[in-house]
Amino acid sequence: MGFKQTYLFLLFNLSICVWNLAANNWQNKDVDSLLDVKSATIYENPNAFIEYGLSVFNDDTNSIITKINALMHVSTAYSSKRDYKKALEYSIIANELSEQVIDNPILKINILLRTGILYQQLKIFDKSMEVLDKAEQLSIAHPNRKEVAFALGNIYLTKGFIYKDNLNCDIGLVFFDKGISEYEQIEEFLYLGNLSIAYYNKGNCYTVLSEYGMAKNSFYKAIELAKIHKANSLISFAQKGLAEVYTLEGKYQESIDLLTDALEKSSEVGDIVLNHGIYKGLFENYLALNQWDKYQTNYDLFLTTQLAIKESERNSVSNSIVDSSKSKSEELQAIKSNFNLNLKIVIFLNVFFIVVIGYFEFRNRKIIKSLHNTVKTIQNTKQVSDH
Repeated sequence: MGFKQTYLFLLFNLSICVWNLAANNWQNKDVDSLLDVKSATIYENPNAFIEYGLSVFNDDTNSIITKINALMHVSTAYSSKRDYKKALEYSIIANELSEQVIDNPILKINILLRTGILYQQLKIFDKSMEVLDKAEQLSIAHPNRKEVAFALGNIYLTKGFIYKDNLNCDIGLVFFDKGISEYEQIEEFLYLGNLSIAYYNKGNCYTVLSEYGMAKNSFYKAIELAKIHKANSLISFAQKGLAEVYTLEGKYQESIDLLTDALEKSSEVGDIVLNHGIYKGLFENYLALNQWDKYQTNYDLFLTTQLAIKESERNSVSNSIVDSSKSKSEELQAIKSNFNLNLKIVIFLNVFFIVVIGYFEFRNRKIIKSLHNTVKTIQNTKQVSDH
C-alpha cells in the first residue's frame, strides 16, 4: 500500500471498531462477532469477505445495524483491492440505511467520514468536502466532544489531504493542525498512527513552501510518534520525507544514511511504492556525490519497482475490467431474459386480443345475419299479407 492507502487502512479499521462499540446494544451479537473475527482477514482474502459480508446483508433476520456493519466491512474489503468505486457504492448504501437509525449519530458520522475519504481517493474533491462537512456538523453538534474527537481529527486530516492535493499547502496546514488538536484530546493510544500521518503531511507541506526548519521538526515528530506506535511503514515514510529536506539542503550523505535506514525498515513492510520513493532518493543523492556505481544500482532498483507498480496497476485495471465485463454480461443476460419474458407476454396478449376480437366479430356477424334473416322473413310475410 502507498501512503494514502496506509492512512485508509488505519482509518477504516478504526472506524469498524468505533461503530461496533457505538452500536453495541443494537446488534445481532453472534453475527457481528463473526464479522469482527473475519475482518482480520479482509486484506488477505477480500473476495471471500465480500461474499460473506453480502450474505449477512441479504439475510433479513439480521438487524439494520448488523446490515450496516456488514456493508461497511464489504466497503473496506473493496478498498483493500483499491476498487474505490465499488467501495463507495456500498458506503453510500450504508449511509442511506443509517438514516433509519435516528439515535445513533456516531454511526452516521463514521459512515459519512468513510464516504468522504472514498470520494477523496477518487479525486472527486467537491463531493468529498460536501460529505465531510456533514460529518463535521454532526460531530460538532454531538454533546460529548471526546466521543467524536477521533472522527473530527480524521475529518480535518482528510480535508488537509484535499487542499494538499490541490497544491494549497497553506490551507492544508490549517486543517492538519486542527486534526492534530482533536487527536491530542484522546487519551488512548489509537490516535498515534494518524497523528504521525498528520505531522508527516505537515512536513511535506513545509517542504513545498521551502520552510525546511519547520519541515524537519514535523518529520522528527512524525518519526517519534510512529516509533511509539511501532509502525515501521510510517517511520520509513517520515524518514523519506526528512531525507528529501536534507537533499535540498545539500546534505547528501545524511540523506543517504537516513534513506538506507528507511529501506531496511520498509523491507519488513513490502510496500513497493515506499521503496520506489526511497530508491529515487538514493540514486539522486549518489548522483550528486558522483558515486556512479551506487547511483546505477539504485537507479536500476528504482526502475524495477516502477515496473512492478505499473504491473500492479495494470492488474488492478485488468481485474476491474473483468469484474465490469462480468457485471455487464450479467446485466445483458438479465435484460435478454426480461426482453424474452416481455416478448412472450406481448405475443400472448396479441393472440388473446385477436381471439377475443375474432370471437366478437364472428358473434356480431352471426347476430347481423340473424337480424337480416328476421327482416327478410318479416318482409316476405308482409308481401303475402298484401296479396
